[in-house]
Amino acid sequence: MQLTDGEDLRYALLHAPIGICILNADTLVAEIVNDKFLEVAGKPYGDICGQFYWDAFAEARAYYEAALAGVVRTGEAYYADEVELMLIRHGREEMIFVTFVYAPVKDKAGKVSKVAVWVLENTKQVNERQKVDTARILVQKERDRLTRFFMQAPAGICILDGPDLVFELVNPAYQELFPDRKLLGKPLLEAVPELRDQPIWAVLQNVYQTGQAFEGNELLIPLAKTDEGPLEERYFNFIYQARLDENNRPDGLLVFVIEVTDAVVLRKQDIGQRRIAEEKSAKLAAIIESSDDAIISKTLDSVITSWNDSAQRIFGYTADEIIGQTIYKLIPPDRVEEEPQILARLKTGERVDHFETKRLTKDGRLIDVSVTVSPLKDQQGHIIGLSKIARDITEQKLDETRKSDFIGMVSHELKTPLTSLTAIIQVVNSKLKTSNDQFLANAMEKAGIQVKRMSTMINGFLDVSRLESAKIHLDKQKFDMDELLREIVEETKLMVSTHEILLSSCGKLEICADRDKISSVISNLLSNAVKYSPKGKLVEVDCKIDRNQVLISIKDEGIGIRPEDLGQIFDRYYRVETKDNRHISGFGIGLYLSAEIIKRHEGRIWAESAIGEGSVFYFSLPICI
Repeated sequence: MQLTDGEDLRYALLHAPIGICILNADTLVAEIVNDKFLEVAGKPYGDICGQFYWDAFAEARAYYEAALAGVVRTGEAYYADEVELMLIRHGREEMIFVTFVYAPVKDKAGKVSKVAVWVLENTKQVNERQKVDTARILVQKERDRLTRFFMQAPAGICILDGPDLVFELVNPAYQELFPDRKLLGKPLLEAVPELRDQPIWAVLQNVYQTGQAFEGNELLIPLAKTDEGPLEERYFNFIYQARLDENNRPDGLLVFVIEVTDAVVLRKQDIGQRRIAEEKSAKLAAIIESSDDAIISKTLDSVITSWNDSAQRIFGYTADEIIGQTIYKLIPPDRVEEEPQILARLKTGERVDHFETKRLTKDGRLIDVSVTVSPLKDQQGHIIGLSKIARDITEQKLDETRKSDFIGMVSHELKTPLTSLTAIIQVVNSKLKTSNDQFLANAMEKAGIQVKRMSTMINGFLDVSRLESAKIHLDKQKFDMDELLREIVEETKLMVSTHEILLSSCGKLEICADRDKISSVISNLLSNAVKYSPKGKLVEVDCKIDRNQVLISIKDEGIGIRPEDLGQIFDRYYRVETKDNRHISGFGIGLYLSAEIIKRHEGRIWAESAIGEGSVFYFSLPICI
């Protein structure tokens, strides 16, 4: 293409909807840089325009310098689609995805005189696509697992989809109820039209509309076994359960059904009642006994009334040993308050879903379990007992512990080479003090910053590992809190020139604590206040005495925290994700470590915030007496 110096062309380049940077082909000095390019680069205009291109993008030089040189040498464009790239944007490392082109610009003689760099950031689109792909795989696996369970179940199971209740899935046991009818893909009333004028149709509609499950025992439903057959009096035990979509609204029904016509007829005739009833009950029992989870029934007084094989496998007690005992036999002494709390919720008709706790086995072991408890109701809707499903998640918890141990081990092993690297950089920096090579001095200074960042990250992960294995040591001693606050604020001011930091002194005040660890808490909170508030804003550090406690607060004028996130910001690896802070790096361990350190000093830590109005982080510690 032929580049001219015309004002129209320059205006078009500067206002183009994608990032554009024009380089001199001989010197690789940036001559034109538009706003979109600066937005993607995350660097000031003066750091790019008029500068050697690889000075501005030193972090990407090793990967793309050869490609850019090839464009100048061969005159052929270089194209990269959605590549992952680490850039230092706004002073912080960020991993982003970009599509870019190095396009040669030739003069009239055909020589490459300029190189146009065209760039478009794809980070959001790539991340969203990856999330969708992962979710789709997980959903499909879960659907396959449930489908296998349904198809192998001894009871009739079907899934009815949408307001027309279309048969989406029918297992063999359900199809046996209508041996000569085609069900799949048909609306319920088309496949079984005789239901239209029966009360059960209204029941189905109510379950779909309200989401309230319905259980029926020995319900009479006149049905034909074939399309052309006569109606017969048939009796069924069934459960209608609403299927909920991602917005927790019903979008279909899950039906469990067993025909008990023979049993009911025989009972009415007083012939073979026990044998038929036991046969039908066995089908329901088979569902329970085939489960990998412990399924337990109990009275409202917590007395166990049923106990499946998986319950015996998980807890060690046989049915004969445990039925008639209270559920407290499985509850550790320090968790006995959980049962009355659960009962109080269930007596109101509530369910308790996926409650994680610990339970005792017969041989005295403590295991981690996830418990789901639901009320059992009679035909009149009265709660007559409780059904509990307990899943052993001990191995899952052990996996989490192993992961933490692995992080701790890797972090510890990385510290040795990192220490050596730090020493080497320090030696080189000392020798470069008399050097005239400004580029090398700047490069080594940046290397030192990166090593310091990596050391901070590794120390954070190592501290998490120590906390979770109860191996962290507190070296408590008396020190002046006011003096510590002044040191940290002064150090921060030396490194941060973008914010005004004010300290309100509380005077000489001695506390008994681990000075280094309290220092790390204050530094982390102060760093966050700067990181999450715009440049030029005020950060206030305050120290007060509240009876026998010292209260420290750090207030910023930043983006604020949503109410739903406030209760979780001190959780391990929790990151608040909003459109305003996606560019801010972090692993969600700083606040977790700070909270654990304060708790181990018998203090408190909390935050108050409102979106757009900033945040205030507080912590309190006992004063030396």
